[in-house]
Amino acid sequence: MRIGVDTGGTFTDVVLLSDDDKIVCTHKLLSTPHDPSQAVLDGIYEILKKHADDKQYATSSIDVVHGSTVATNALLELRDLGNLKSALITTDGFTDVLAIARQTRPDLYALNPKRPTPPIPRSHCIGMNERLGAHGNVLTPLTENSINTTLKQIRTLNIESIAICLLHSYANPDHENLIADAIKKQLPDLHITVSSELLPEYREYERAATCAINAVVAPKMEQYIKRLENELGEEHLRVIGSHGGTLPGKVVRHHPVKTILSGPAGGVLGAIQSGQQESLNNLITFDMGGTSTDVSLIKNGHAHLSTDHKAAGLPVHLPMVDIHTVGAGGGSIAWVDHGGALRVGPQSAGATPGPACYGKQNPNQLLATVTDAHVVLGHIPSSTKLGEDLTLNIDLAKQAVQTIADQISFNVYEAAIGILRIAEVTMTNAISQVSLQLGHDPRDYTLVSFGGAGGFHACNLADHLGMTKVLIPTNPGLLSAVGMLSASAVYTFSHTLLQTIQVDSQQLYPNLKELSDLQNTIHQLEKQARDTLTRDNISPASQKLEHFIDLRYANQSYEITIPLDVDDPIAAFEHEHNRLYGYIAHSKPIELVAARTHASGNKFKVTHNIITQSIGKNKSQIDVYEDGSMTQFTHLQRNQLSPQQYIASRTIISEYSSTTIIPYNWHGQVTDTGQILLTKGVKS
Repeated sequence: MRIGVDTGGTFTDVVLLSDDDKIVCTHKLLSTPHDPSQAVLDGIYEILKKHADDKQYATSSIDVVHGSTVATNALLELRDLGNLKSALITTDGFTDVLAIARQTRPDLYALNPKRPTPPIPRSHCIGMNERLGAHGNVLTPLTENSINTTLKQIRTLNIESIAICLLHSYANPDHENLIADAIKKQLPDLHITVSSELLPEYREYERAATCAINAVVAPKMEQYIKRLENELGEEHLRVIGSHGGTLPGKVVRHHPVKTILSGPAGGVLGAIQSGQQESLNNLITFDMGGTSTDVSLIKNGHAHLSTDHKAAGLPVHLPMVDIHTVGAGGGSIAWVDHGGALRVGPQSAGATPGPACYGKQNPNQLLATVTDAHVVLGHIPSSTKLGEDLTLNIDLAKQAVQTIADQISFNVYEAAIGILRIAEVTMTNAISQVSLQLGHDPRDYTLVSFGGAGGFHACNLADHLGMTKVLIPTNPGLLSAVGMLSASAVYTFSHTLLQTIQVDSQQLYPNLKELSDLQNTIHQLEKQARDTLTRDNISPASQKLEHFIDLRYANQSYEITIPLDVDDPIAAFEHEHNRLYGYIAHSKPIELVAARTHASGNKFKVTHNIITQSIGKNKSQIDVYEDGSMTQFTHLQRNQLSPQQYIASRTIISEYSSTTIIPYNWHGQVTDTGQILLTKGVKS
């Protein structure tokens, strides 16, 4: 048996899978931000109590796949407080690399632009007297005296972790390895991040920032993962990486930065599987939880991996599922700025105290949230249970929204509608960033809505974007945990090449696949990948390798990643370049920047079925505020719907983990797999 656990900012979701790959039980409980592992372990033991009374069964017979936000939260916390527990070793003269960063300006017209705080302060950046050339040749040798001097500096800092990132170490890791070996010998308790192991690619700032982030979050992640391993057994725990595959705990403890998008990546996997069940392969995923919203674009059934990501405003140059996150969730707090404008988020009420309707806020200082706005408008029936032990307090929700209404001279219903509209603008813009701004027309895609709050807004977002189909999976509020259960083991490897490709006298590019340097590099990456998969107990027959290359025109700053299994990689590059930027510069020199290998094992199967959990009677009428007055909506229970059942507009569907609103001019139909496909327009 296997358990998937997704820890979010508000709720922790748990799904139990039987030996024959069927979902047999689900559970939702409030997260415990002070100690995230507590909710994980409580959730596992509670779901097993539903299914089996023997607590020891959990630690000896259950494999757990876990998605966590601990790495991201640790980075935000230490960055805001000022991190003095980590240090960076770099080449002498480059100790300001984190502070200088890049000259890019994300907001061109900001009068007071804000730069991200470096993950490690300048006082903890140590210069090492050594230097390598761009091709790995030694310009200034690394001496034992330099290493000893650096060790003395490290001892005075009282740190818990250190990152080593020397200039051009991607071309020659020898100096980094010598320093790392010396630190391990003299300071064995210090967590060490070596850039040539974590990210052997050029671009000094991105490499340094990624390694620094890893060092910053490592102490807390190591403590967190070790506790889970002690309780569950090291061999029974795997963690979802940002690339959408699972990693063993020991890898996560060493390189926790690989889990920055751990939870959201699980949701993308679940959405892909849900779409494939309905033969829908072009999807936009919309995952709205209690704290944030994550969106991603799926084309031809595959998630796009990108190395152009940021965490807390800092670059993380590792392959990750291309997910865009905004601070708009069910717990996002509504507020009025100094100019009198209504704003929503990014601050969140989280799990504690949660929305006002949870009944845990200070009654004298109520904060209105997106969830409270839904309660005021009647979108959440009063009988709804939020998790195992939470019930709605409608009066507190109205009081909280009324405090906003009084500040902007609206009535309570108008204020609630305003809160939802502002949140929806934020989420619509997020979807535009992964679709329209990257040359994809959202009208050609189906919106897959999940997360505890996704169903409230899905049809409205689709309307804003001109989309006509919305898919509501089974167990939408638990889909990230379900997706994690389908994930295979995945590892990524890369190597910098920086080779210029010229056209010949006939203006033709050579066949890249025949370049000896590329062939040798791919061979090395393949050996590295197979050795790693074998150590992870994945048989050769189950191993799958995919190779990619990063290409760009000469003098460009950014690359396009192209699969190496296409007939003509350069033609594929130019086609994608034209789609993204609107032109082709044929005959211009092309740079082969890097080679990549994506290694994976077999995927697991998850059988989606409707979980029967009796909530109440099948059909009723409830009052919902719409267009200035109360309107009657039909209220249905999801677990009592039948395949091929038609669902009319103005319907609210309640279930254990989520609520879905079908507004006017939309209708739905239950599919044979129990999912709900919503379509724009009234069925004739």
